[in-house]
Amino acid sequence: MKICHIINSLNRGGAESHLLDLINAQLNDDMDVQVTVIGVDSDETYSIENELLKYGVYITRLKGPRMFNLFSYFAMYSKFRNEEFDIIHSHQPRSDFMVYIVQKYLSKKSKWIVSVHGKYDTYLEKGTVSNNLRKFFMKRLSKQWKSASSIIAISEEVKSWIKGLNKELNVVVIPYWIDIKSFNSVEKKEFATLGFLGRLNVNKGIEDLINALNSDTLKSLNFKLMIGGSGTKEYTEKLRHMIEQENIKKITFLGYIENREEFFKNIDIFVFPSFSEGLGLVLLEAMSFSKICITRNILPMTNYIDENSGYLFDNVNELSNSIELAIKDLKDNTESIQEKLINIEKKLEKSSVENIFPEIVKVYEQSI
Repeated sequence: MKICHIINSLNRGGAESHLLDLINAQLNDDMDVQVTVIGVDSDETYSIENELLKYGVYITRLKGPRMFNLFSYFAMYSKFRNEEFDIIHSHQPRSDFMVYIVQKYLSKKSKWIVSVHGKYDTYLEKGTVSNNLRKFFMKRLSKQWKSASSIIAISEEVKSWIKGLNKELNVVVIPYWIDIKSFNSVEKKEFATLGFLGRLNVNKGIEDLINALNSDTLKSLNFKLMIGGSGTKEYTEKLRHMIEQENIKKITFLGYIENREEFFKNIDIFVFPSFSEGLGLVLLEAMSFSKICITRNILPMTNYIDENSGYLFDNVNELSNSIELAIKDLKDNTESIQEKLINIEKKLEKSSVENIFPEIVKVYEQSI
């Protein structure tokens, strides 16, 4: 089977990390895989390009700006016509749009698969005008998705969002998979290290986390927080200004994290206060490293974390209480922590590559 994946860039995020895992599984299954990237990678973020090249994957780079360069459409058209792929698999809205346009003009069309990696118009990142434009674009794109052979959503929550855009679309849910890294016995900790990892923006709920740590409830406890991830200079400075004097030494901004394994090994508790996620891959990563997780009480995070496998909160006050309880459990109630980790392991057993990759293969085979 000959496949071409189309993606905006190779800057590592949830979609890009999944693409890397997917291509690795496809190569192990003797599939012929190429990647077309429609934009440049950021210098501030880790790129998965070198890892793809190590796999022997051929990468085509189109010229930016994404979606607005006519020559990029000609280059994509030429590639599709000459290579005659069995499957064109696009992974982000701009990539979906370009594939839709190019496919219209091909006499011999490949089967088009769309992966939807998030609820794209629900993320609180920019101003009102930008958010409204994003909503308008997604509504239009949902009509174009009807031309695809299949649409893959990474969670039931994303599927519901897609159906809200266009109820006529047929959507199959196939979540990301994750490798279980280690599950070790819990040791009592007099000092707890909390961690957050992700893009630094309003949608990720970092402001709630800082407000929770500024509460009187936590000021007497022994802990520190490591915040991993990059954001705009203005937003990062805003977060720094929010930190009260008593917590300055407790909170460290690490910037972009290239070695995620090292990050997770250096924390005890992972806090994920995001307001909206398609799946929350970083939450699964934390679970795979046997870390106790605190997350907002919303889907899809609650598919993985509940009161038996972690700690949930609905507001800043409950977040403070959850952090306090987790720190105290880590110090005085390791039996409760160990039980939560056992339940995490059970949940992740369903999220293995052996269980999930065949579902993607099935979608491909049914499309051809």
